[in-house]
Amino acid sequence: MKQKNKTIQELREDYIRALNPDCSTAKSNAYLADDLYNLDLTMYSENETFSSIIYNAFAQSHVDENISLHPEQIKILFQIENNDATIISAPTSCGKTFCIFEYIAKHKPQNVVLIVPTLALIEEYFKKIIKLYKDKFEEYRIHTGIDEDKTYDFSQKNIFILTHDRVVQEESYEKLEKIDFLVIDEVYKLKTDKNDRVLVLNMAYYYLSQKADKYVLLAPFIDDVDGKEKLEKQPSFYKTNYSPVVNEVIPCEIDNENDRFKKCEEILYNDINDADKTLIYFPTVRSLYQYVNEVLIHKPKWSSPPKYIATFLKWAKEEIHEEWCVVKALERGYLIHNGQIPLGVRVFQLDRYGDMDLYNRMLCTSTLLEGVNTTAKNIIIIKPSNGTNKEGESFTAFDFYNLVGRTGRLRKHYVGNAYYIKSPYDPDFLKSDATIKIQFEINDESKDIDIQKGEIDKHKDVNDFLETLGIDIEKYKEFIGTKARFETVKNLYYNYCNYKKLLIQSLIKIIEHPTTTSKFEIVNVVYAIIYGKENKYKASLITKLIDQRRLKVKDIIKDTLKYSSQSVDEIISEIIRLKNSIIEHTFYNQSTIIKFFMQIDQINNKLINVFNKKILESIEILYFSNEKQEKMLLELGIYEYDIPKIIRIIGNSFDDAFELKNILAKNLNNIQSNPSITFLSKYIIEQLL
Repeated sequence: MKQKNKTIQELREDYIRALNPDCSTAKSNAYLADDLYNLDLTMYSENETFSSIIYNAFAQSHVDENISLHPEQIKILFQIENNDATIISAPTSCGKTFCIFEYIAKHKPQNVVLIVPTLALIEEYFKKIIKLYKDKFEEYRIHTGIDEDKTYDFSQKNIFILTHDRVVQEESYEKLEKIDFLVIDEVYKLKTDKNDRVLVLNMAYYYLSQKADKYVLLAPFIDDVDGKEKLEKQPSFYKTNYSPVVNEVIPCEIDNENDRFKKCEEILYNDINDADKTLIYFPTVRSLYQYVNEVLIHKPKWSSPPKYIATFLKWAKEEIHEEWCVVKALERGYLIHNGQIPLGVRVFQLDRYGDMDLYNRMLCTSTLLEGVNTTAKNIIIIKPSNGTNKEGESFTAFDFYNLVGRTGRLRKHYVGNAYYIKSPYDPDFLKSDATIKIQFEINDESKDIDIQKGEIDKHKDVNDFLETLGIDIEKYKEFIGTKARFETVKNLYYNYCNYKKLLIQSLIKIIEHPTTTSKFEIVNVVYAIIYGKENKYKASLITKLIDQRRLKVKDIIKDTLKYSSQSVDEIISEIIRLKNSIIEHTFYNQSTIIKFFMQIDQINNKLINVFNKKILESIEILYFSNEKQEKMLLELGIYEYDIPKIIRIIGNSFDDAFELKNILAKNLNNIQSNPSITFLSKYIIEQLL
């Protein structure tokens, strides 16, 4: 095989293609073993040569003795071991996350903090540690949250798996007295952005990296980090293009924008085997559901699905709605993954996608890019867009190749195919443009970072606003902190001033007529203060979702359908979006700021107490804000309505994940035999054990 003027990675790709069993000229691993070994493709040369046998013996993983690390993973580990601070940029398929588990298993750092962007990743890491790799981590206490009332023993071994907003917004970093090893995943999100969550992530990095003896930042396709020399502990930067799989981009031309679904069906019918694991990417949840209702709905339902699928469908129809798109898709052999689906339902579907041939097609949105570990031979990109028109958030080559990188998987698919449905108006994406330079907001020109550091002398508007409020910067940081960016807080205050009279009237009305006044009146005003205008539809949904009777989703949907022109799927999506993120984070955090405005405005304490009880306390109770054991169950995907029932069975004396696992195992029969606990929760618990 004669090669000229090719990079080492291009040579690797030629050999990986030659191994692909779908190729008519495919060669065996034994036939190519020497070249595979010399190209560092040791996972494919296996034990076919003497050199490979020797190498694999010395490169055996500490985490999983059945595999050996490939040379690039050994280089990544070398970087981690020999630097106090490291940024690792590597393709999705390189196995960089596995290197983190390998480092912990090998070196046993005392106190480990793993920061991930989503609850889905907390659940994934949790299961790997307590189930897949349990023998290697059983000496650690595993925490998926921080209890403000608990004193942690840092002389023992601890692993904290946390989302970045939980670290900062609850000031959990103050409880983390000692960090020996810190890891922040998806670190490209540290780049300067107007999003409130980006500020939170940067402050998490700022606070935790100062405490950490060693830290690692992980990302795909980062070419460099500008200004890293300004960071307090300057990280080394290690970039690799090494990939043990090949990602092929196959353009599929269309002339008409309306032909995207039709072209997708053609690809599925003509180019993709029914047995191949295939992702179908949609730019928005709306377009995904449109595909279900316009295309999938015409496909036949399964006549007799397996019992546990039938049981899940029964649960989904009873708890959510029989017309839910997830139900329609599952009945026709398709799975759905997006951020507007409850975590437990996503976990159930990802398990179906990963462990059986019954479901080989998954419809997804950009939430699948948040580090969720999937195995796919193919992806069909319906449209190169992330569904946003916000400034600075256009779909880039970085986004495109992040999607493409979801195909192919070490030891499963040598070649991954990305079918790009391309209209005349869609761009050509070059892989050379996929790597980006970023600058962390923490070391950029950022008013919000300056505020968090207390460095506001150069910001006249900040000082003017503090003067208007009659507070100093320390009080601002104490009561507002990173809950919202400065511009958001300023707009919130002006909206508060505009709606203050209505807010006070609604609170007085609740006091004077408690039995005839609905909480909706307060929620409607609070929504208007937060978003700058009233929206009675969304305010009504929020009112129902913070009703302490904990109304069922299906009942809320049925009630909403009486007055709304929205479709069932649109209502479900809005309800779950509100439940999954908006109420607990944006709505709650900004309501606490409104309460602060009321306090500095010296509003009557009786009115503030009503506001606190009707809004803030309701959210805290329903979302288990102050109940850490219940919160742990919720964040593993257990159905919220079942959590109080499960706690009554197992108690709340557990402090970490292994204790929870043991308690669940001891009480499994009682949980499984309890008819009031739903299928989804029983399933999630079984998968943890």
